[in-house]
Amino acid sequence: MVPGPRKVSAVGLDGPRKISAVGCCPLIPSIPTAPHFTTKTPKFCRKILLSPSLHFRRFSSRTSSCFVNSRYISCVKFLIFMADKLFARMFRHKRQNEKKEAIDYRNEQFINLDDDLVDVEDESDGNEVENEVENDSDNVEGEDEIDNVEDANLAYALRNGFAIKIQASHRNKDNEIYGRLYVCRLYGKSVVAESSQNKRRREVLPKSECKVRMYVNYQKKKRHWEVTSLELVHNHGLVSPSKMNLVQRERHVNTATRSLIKTLYGSGVRNCQVMNVIGNIHGGNDKVGFNVQHVWNVLRDERMKRFEISDAQAGLDLLHRLNEESGSKYFIRTEVDEENRLKCLVWIDPRCIMAYQNFGDVMAFDTTYRTNRYAMPFVPFTGVSHHYQSVIFGFALMRDEHASTFEWILRTWLEGVGNNPPLTIITDQDQAMASAIAVVLPNTTHLLCSWHISQKFPEKLAHYYSAFPEFKTDFNNCIYKSLTECVFEAMASFVEKYHLQDHKWLKGLYKLKHKWIPAYTRNKFSAFQNSTSRSEGMNSFFDKYVSSATGLKEFIENAQKALARQFMREKEEDYVTINLKRPMKLHTTLEYHASCIYTKEMFRRFQDELVESSKYFVEKDRRASEEGERMGDVYTYYSCYRPMSEPTRRNVYFVAFEKASSLGMCTCRMLKHSGLPCRHLLAVFTKKRVSEIPPYYINRRWTMHANRVDGVLPYNLDVGQSHEMTSTDRFNSMTMLTMSFCQSSIASKERYDYVVGVMNREIPILEKMSVDGIKSYESNSQAPNASAHEETILDPIMSQTKGRKKDVRFKSPIESIGKKEMPPRRCTYCQMEGHDKRKCASRLEDLKNVQESQYN
Repeated sequence: MVPGPRKVSAVGLDGPRKISAVGCCPLIPSIPTAPHFTTKTPKFCRKILLSPSLHFRRFSSRTSSCFVNSRYISCVKFLIFMADKLFARMFRHKRQNEKKEAIDYRNEQFINLDDDLVDVEDESDGNEVENEVENDSDNVEGEDEIDNVEDANLAYALRNGFAIKIQASHRNKDNEIYGRLYVCRLYGKSVVAESSQNKRRREVLPKSECKVRMYVNYQKKKRHWEVTSLELVHNHGLVSPSKMNLVQRERHVNTATRSLIKTLYGSGVRNCQVMNVIGNIHGGNDKVGFNVQHVWNVLRDERMKRFEISDAQAGLDLLHRLNEESGSKYFIRTEVDEENRLKCLVWIDPRCIMAYQNFGDVMAFDTTYRTNRYAMPFVPFTGVSHHYQSVIFGFALMRDEHASTFEWILRTWLEGVGNNPPLTIITDQDQAMASAIAVVLPNTTHLLCSWHISQKFPEKLAHYYSAFPEFKTDFNNCIYKSLTECVFEAMASFVEKYHLQDHKWLKGLYKLKHKWIPAYTRNKFSAFQNSTSRSEGMNSFFDKYVSSATGLKEFIENAQKALARQFMREKEEDYVTINLKRPMKLHTTLEYHASCIYTKEMFRRFQDELVESSKYFVEKDRRASEEGERMGDVYTYYSCYRPMSEPTRRNVYFVAFEKASSLGMCTCRMLKHSGLPCRHLLAVFTKKRVSEIPPYYINRRWTMHANRVDGVLPYNLDVGQSHEMTSTDRFNSMTMLTMSFCQSSIASKERYDYVVGVMNREIPILEKMSVDGIKSYESNSQAPNASAHEETILDPIMSQTKGRKKDVRFKSPIESIGKKEMPPRRCTYCQMEGHDKRKCASRLEDLKNVQESQYN
């Protein structure tokens, strides 16, 4: 602690007396109490005792004669002599003790108290201390400055190798603090807790009954805090300065840092990275005053504040608030069980509804993401925009994956988008999902994710992959290189070659061939998609923001952030598409025309097809054309192939083209499948000298202005915002305002000193201003349109979805091919396989017979 009042014994005029020398504290301002005198104390003695350099308390003289001049002088001389003798002996004894303690601590490699804080004989140090007290006395006035007192004590303790704590606080009738006792962290006795095997054992800080203490008292009349009791001698070693950041002490995270932590966490910054950012601001992690665990505690406290009501109700209140801010344009539906617990939730942002009106022809539907507190499957209804970027059509959370639940989710979502079903929906191979789609979306083409199916090939066909080297090539050629259904059926003869007629899994896939085989799915428009990767890509984005401890309210907030991020990317791509010029490769009229109508990404794809078309040779198929003429067909047939390839391995594509109307089709069916003309059609266009892309081949969803509703309203309109700022909004706004201010202040030391002075002068004034009631929707208050009489929706139970959690990494069967299999377990008693000696039936029966024979 800091030097203050020290109780010492002294010999007065007529016997020992208790006096108190009040020292000055460099951190805590102290104005000593005036000494107590009697009517018999000489006036000259009173002047000496009232000197500002030294004060005495309760020191009185019993000298009865103060009228005789000689006795008066003798009294004064004796008083001065005794005072000098007293203080010389006191300081000599004090310095001897301090030197002895310093030597002991130096031998133990600990630091000791600073000499300038305990050497009261040094006049220069005393003057500096007195000046610091006078300067600080103006700042530490009033009872509200107890925090400054505590900060000063903490700073002194940390400089000198120990930690402090508040042992006691005393309050008056008005509940105002007028006294506080600070002690060393090792004050008191260690309590030995009863050990229990079931409880976690924690390492505790041992107590040493340290006597270091300081009591500060608020003098109301003088309006300052005064140190009335002080003890600075430790009975334990002190910690070196380099390790003081590890000392167990009260670690407080101030309000500004809490706001910064919440802002960084809400932006997807991990807790360890949050600590690095704060450490850089403070000049190092050792100067922060807390660690990563305290960051976790701040976020935990924020979650607990939100969850005074149920997590589900807090999330719904957030959605209702957003709905009111947008002018009731949100679509929100919930389903609860008999206990009023949340079972299913569907919400659609108004921007999602606008996006669906433009790009709702193809949608991916995936339920594999379950990273939240309740393990509820998360369903982002995902499509693809005209920039070939993912776009969201709505969100859903569901408790289970039953067919009835899927039906409710799909029917509710379809209601939210205006009962306009998509042309194609892509899902994984789930029976319950397929049955629900067949009921709710009977006219929608249901395709299966080809990637998920292909990942099962090595597992289900591992034996054939290892036994027949050519099996993989034949199998892939049959599935992925069959242009038409007839070619696929012809190439499927390899089933007989490898004796796969009775393979149960392949027979099941063959029944679903129209949902995943490219030869069949090319007849349906799917916008270049054949898997649920769009939806799974959204899941990877959520991994940056959520964890297994994320509640529903925080999950909904992050879902809205993902939506805002996607539409921001759409705006950026719109700007690039409209304002920037695309580079040309062939400089043809077809290429120039495509650059004027397609978006940047679609033009790149068209340009690749156009460049590849120059590598194809086009010749008229006379036989097919003549047959068409006899049948009254107006089309002319052409064959396209690459002349550099071998004739036996040459892939020939047939194009039917009608020159008058410029209508045509190709056997690859890329135009029908993706909406862009293929390289084979472009090769025929070049041969027929077509200068512009005919309107028949232009799909509106890939053009520059495809994000318009009825050609006028853009889907990425800004949603209405609340005019009232929350506390977090105010903090973020002030942070942006002060960034340029701080950057300008570090240009020179003069600027820096000026700004620091202004802040030190203005912050106390700011703290005295009143605080208004900020309506923070981050708290537990209900949304503006939430009625108080409605029954609160309870949190959902933990979802039990299909499958099981894998404790170890899943290994592909390819990794196991060629590895030596473990031999089956063999019993050492009966030499049979399939069990061990402990569970051997023969052994147990023999033992039973032996026991019966011994008993008989």
